[in-house]
Amino acid sequence: MGETQVASAQPFVLAFDSTHAAMAAQATFKAAGASFALIPTPREISAGCGMSLKFKAEGAAEARAFVADTVTGDAAKCATLYEATGYTKLS
Repeated sequence: MGETQVASAQPFVLAFDSTHAAMAAQATFKAAGASFALIPTPREISAGCGMSLKFKAEGAAEARAFVADTVTGDAAKCATLYEATGYTKLS
């Protein structure tokens, strides 16, 4: 799930309980070479932090696996994954 995105990729939002967790996850996404955007947390999502990461994956399973492999430590404990269309909570 690097820089190249496939046309069938779906958008996902990773929201956080703290700004520190969001910044730590941003650093790990960047180190992994992932294509992502730091965005304001959508109002539809209840989170303690105003920042979220938006990225694309081939489906929920790939999104979960990427987050599990990339985001670790306190950032992982504070993260919640959502589908970006309809903001369905995935984790």
